[in-house]
Amino acid sequence: MIRLITSSAAKCRGAGNNRTSRPHVGPLLVCRSMVCCAAALLVLAGPAVAGPKPELKPPSYGYFDFPTCVRYALVHSDTFLQSRLDIQLVSADLKGFHSDLLPTIKLLTAYYVDRATAGDDGSPMYVRMYVEDWNPYLALLKIKGGKIMVDIAKTAHLEKVVQGIATIAKLFYDVDVTNKQIRAQRQSIALLEKKSEYARSRSEQGGGDDIAVRMHQNDLRKGQLELRSLQQRLDEDLASLKVIMGYHPDYHLPLDTRDAANQILGGFDGTRITFADIQAGNLSLRILAKQEQLQSNVVTGAYVALLPQPILLLEAISNQVDRTSGLNISVGFNYTLWDGFERVRNIRKQQMKSQKAEIDRRQRSREFYNKYHSLMSTIDLSGGKETVARENAKLSELSEERASIRFKSGEIQYEEYVQARMDRVKASLESIGALSERVNALIDLATISGGLNRYNAALRH
Repeated sequence: MIRLITSSAAKCRGAGNNRTSRPHVGPLLVCRSMVCCAAALLVLAGPAVAGPKPELKPPSYGYFDFPTCVRYALVHSDTFLQSRLDIQLVSADLKGFHSDLLPTIKLLTAYYVDRATAGDDGSPMYVRMYVEDWNPYLALLKIKGGKIMVDIAKTAHLEKVVQGIATIAKLFYDVDVTNKQIRAQRQSIALLEKKSEYARSRSEQGGGDDIAVRMHQNDLRKGQLELRSLQQRLDEDLASLKVIMGYHPDYHLPLDTRDAANQILGGFDGTRITFADIQAGNLSLRILAKQEQLQSNVVTGAYVALLPQPILLLEAISNQVDRTSGLNISVGFNYTLWDGFERVRNIRKQQMKSQKAEIDRRQRSREFYNKYHSLMSTIDLSGGKETVARENAKLSELSEERASIRFKSGEIQYEEYVQARMDRVKASLESIGALSERVNALIDLATISGGLNRYNAALRH
């Protein structure tokens, strides 16, 4: 190419010395035009002129796909381990409620150092064994309430698992999307570098504008900052994913994000979900229903508190003044005659709490109803956006091919060709964003319908 430029310049000088040539032909203009064309070809060709293209290595994928990440989190995540401990604590309380069925027996002994006697000497020991504060009715209600609390703890653990799976799914998919955006941004930066280099070359040769060069350089710096922002977002997503998985923060997490959307959703079809499915499968509504049942049990206990409590007394008396010596056994009831209507007020108080629990469940159900319709609208709208973005990406590829043909034929400038390639990269980014909106909406819909593990066969077991 350099020999071609030198030869063309020599011909131009020869043409200037030949007096028979046309006088209106400018040798300097011809030489400058050919130099600009050569510079454009050099910028366009890039590494291709220097030698053959290096072989691109296929991307390496790790062994942590989405189901593997979930299984690892279920074993190592502190959040899930804590909820399992909550189940064990409530189960221990239930065992304590079972022991309340048996009366608590207290033993009181005393040794009389100096005591009054009545005729004959007796034993100086005093023994009294008695049972008090024993209410088998309340014990049975506590056992029933304890079983409900165990069910609530188990359901709360499952809800944490469902929410954790949803969080892992969003982070996993966002890592895949961010990696795609980083690759596209690097392509955009490479094009901006070529565009800036071409403008700088033209400016040095007197055929460009310094302001345009500065604008291209500023666009290049802007693109580099966006790339750094995407890399920071990727690092934050990976750090959050390691935290919820219970993975060591300093270790590399080899993820396999190929076909991430299908790994996460597993064929989940959001169009077949109805609000009845949400009411039947939503764990939060199930917990509220059990809490309402538990509060109803508390109301029953408030009524039982009005009943008298049985008492049992065994007393060994040995030669006390005005008392008959021997073993005495007594059975009776303990009842509070006056407490300022405290137990009656407690009944009313527990009834109001029961009404409040019912209102909370209905209100939460209406919230899920509104969220269900909002997600269905988002899924429908994002589906249309995804179709438009995909078609726009195809049209951008066709426009890039047409711009390449027109540039090679000399119909358009190099800057227009580079702009067509940048438009194709931008359309690809828009397509990724449209798909991301739809996938996140499907994850939320599956979560409020019972969890991704309910619909994804890879997570079900």
